Amino acid sequence: MSFATTAVLVRQVGSTGAGEVLLVQAMASIWFLLWDPRFEDAQQRFVPMEQRHGSGRGTRLYRRLLRLDLAAGLIATVVGVVAALAAAAIGWISAERLTLLVPALLAAGAVTPMGSASVGFAIADQLSRLGVVRLVLAVFGCLATLSALVAAGVVGYLVATAISGLVSTVVFTLLAWRQVYRACGPPCDGAVPTPPGMVPFLVKSSATQSVALAADSGASLLAGLLGGPALVTYLKIAGAPGRLFGSFVNPVAAQLHPRLARAAADGCHATVMRDILRSSALIGSTALVAVVITAPLLSLLLGLVYGSEYTVLSTAAAVMLAGAALRGTVVWSKVLPSALGFPGVRLVFLTAEALCQLGLLVGVIHVCAVAMCSMLAFAWGSLVLLSLSAVGWFLVLWFLLRAMATPGAAPGVAAVRLVPDADPNA
Repeated sequence: MSFATTAVLVRQVGSTGAGEVLLVQAMASIWFLLWDPRFEDAQQRFVPMEQRHGSGRGTRLYRRLLRLDLAAGLIATVVGVVAALAAAAIGWISAERLTLLVPALLAAGAVTPMGSASVGFAIADQLSRLGVVRLVLAVFGCLATLSALVAAGVVGYLVATAISGLVSTVVFTLLAWRQVYRACGPPCDGAVPTPPGMVPFLVKSSATQSVALAADSGASLLAGLLGGPALVTYLKIAGAPGRLFGSFVNPVAAQLHPRLARAAADGCHATVMRDILRSSALIGSTALVAVVITAPLLSLLLGLVYGSEYTVLSTAAAVMLAGAALRGTVVWSKVLPSALGFPGVRLVFLTAEALCQLGLLVGVIHVCAVAMCSMLAFAWGSLVLLSLSAVGWFLVLWFLLRAMATPGAAPGVAAVRLVPDADPNA
C-alpha cells in the first residue's frame, strides 16, 4: 500500500513536489529518532521473563513500557511542532516547507507507539492476527491518504497520513493490550522492581533500532539538502523494488526472534545455526529467482507505475534490488544479537554500516554533476557495502556462538558446558 501511495504521489505532483514531501517526512523521522525510546526488543525479551516470576507481572511491565512510549511520543510531537514554528519565525525554514513539516511531524508522532503496541501480539503468540489487523489498517490508510491527495494536494495528503496513523495506533494499542491481558492475566498490584539487566539492554537495543532507521531517513535528508528534492524522489523510486522484496522477507526475522531466544536460553548452538542457515538458504534462493526474473522487466514496470520519464532508473533499481537480495540472506541479523543477549554487537555493526552508506552518498553527490549520475553511483556503491555486510554478519555469527559457549558471556544467556559422553551425571 505504501508503494502504491508513493507512485500516485509522484504522478500527481512530479519528482520535485514528491521530493519535498519525502524530504519533510525524512526530517520528521530524524527528529523522532532522537526521542523514541523503542521498547520493542526489551518488551519481547523481559515481559515473558517477568511473567514467569508471577502472574500479572509481565502485564504490568508491558503496561509500564507502553505508557512511557506514549508519553515520549506526545512530548516529542509537541516539542517538534514548537521547534518547527520557532525555526520558521527566525527564517530557518520557509513558510511553504513549514506547511508540509508540521503535518509530517504530527504523522510521525502519531505512529511512534506503534512498535510497542505491536509487540503485544508477539507476546501473546498472535502474529497471524497482527498481520490481519495491519492489512486492514494499511488499506484504510492508503485509501484515506490517496483521497486526500487528489482532493487537497500534498498538504491534505500529509494531514490524512497523520489522521490515519493516529487511528492505527489507537486500534493497535487497544487490541494489543487485550491480547497481553488474555495471555498474561491482569496486572499485579503493588510495586514491581525493574528487571535486572533491562536498562542496559534497553539503551543498546533502542540505539540500535534508531541507527538502523537513521540510515534510510538520513539518506533521504542528505539527498534533499545536498542534491535537491528530485534526488530524494530518484532514491525512493530506484529503491522501491528492493524495499518491496524486503517487505516480503523481513517477517522472517520476527518469526526467528523467539526461536533463537529460546534456543540461546537452552544453550542449543545447533538449533541456532540450523535456523539461520535454513533461512539464509531459503531467502537466498528466492532472492536469486526474484532478481533474475525482475531485473529485465524493471524498465517496463517503472514506466507503468511511476511514468515513462523514470525508466532511466531501471539500472539503478536492478542494482539496488540485488543489494536488497543480499541483505535478505542475512535477515536474521536484525534479531540475532538481541536474541542471544548481545544487543551492543548490532549497534556497533549498524553504526559503521550507516556511516559508510551516508559517507558514500555525500561523496557521489559532490563528484557527480547531475542527480541521475549520483543515483547510479550510489546504487553500485551500496551493493559493494551490502556484500561486505553480508560476509561480516556470518563472521559475527561465528563469534557470537563462540561467546555463548563461554560461561558468563552475557546476562540472560545460558552458557553451554561441554560434558563428556562417558559421564552423563557430570
